[in-house]
Amino acid sequence: MNHEDFWEIIRSFNELMKDSISGPDCTDPSICLGNCCGIQIDVPKILAQKYIELGYAKKEDFIRSNIFCFKLRFDDKKAKCFLFDPDINGCSVHHTGIKPPQCWIFPTGFDNKNQNIKCKTTDGWRITNYKKTKKAENLLQKYNQLCFREAKIEMEKLADRIETLRALEKSNIINKLGSYKPSELGGFQDSWDSLLLLPAEGISLQMKKFCLKNKPKCKFLPDNFLDCEHICKDIGITLKDFIKNNIYEVIKNYGTDPNGHYPLYLLFEFLDYEI
Repeated sequence: MNHEDFWEIIRSFNELMKDSISGPDCTDPSICLGNCCGIQIDVPKILAQKYIELGYAKKEDFIRSNIFCFKLRFDDKKAKCFLFDPDINGCSVHHTGIKPPQCWIFPTGFDNKNQNIKCKTTDGWRITNYKKTKKAENLLQKYNQLCFREAKIEMEKLADRIETLRALEKSNIINKLGSYKPSELGGFQDSWDSLLLLPAEGISLQMKKFCLKNKPKCKFLPDNFLDCEHICKDIGITLKDFIKNNIYEVIKNYGTDPNGHYPLYLLFEFLDYEI
């Protein structure tokens, strides 16, 4: 992605929309309860990195997406996007010039001719400069193209994130893997720069198939699988290689998951072909 083009587009978009819409003061809690912040928005990695750099976010605030690189974490306690700041009753990046473009569109859109546009709680919103919103709409198309291109490149780097599993003695994720019972592992989640472990919902027998294939003489197989207290190093190494070799087949057959989740039951559909 050309960084100069991206920042020119997003800052111009923010400026155009800010100058083209008038309406009630959303920071007044008697008027607005931040309802439009109760959704998840997709963002490119370049924008996520800027929010981290400026102190508005941490890596953990971004969830892998199947649209752009990430989507903004939804804060269940606030029932809002994590960027919602209750102290200002609004978005913490609203005045930065780099607010996500999608967040500007509600409730007016780009060319709504209605002079009394209503959102969830109030009305009186209106577009005051249609020429500027038309320019903003064209910029949004360019923004989306850049974000799609970046997301494709980032997905191709998934193998690099899997490689964080290689250094077993040093990798935090492998240490965590060793703390899991094999019956507790449900799969993996693609995160900012590595794969995280997904716990199983209840007891899972998926790893039993994998262990039988790769370590059939284990003392816990086949009858005492649930008694195994941790995923052993040998299985961890083999599992890492298996994921690296097959995760793109999962993506090819099922597409990228909306949350970057790769459950074992999908990965192990390719078990017989790889090992």
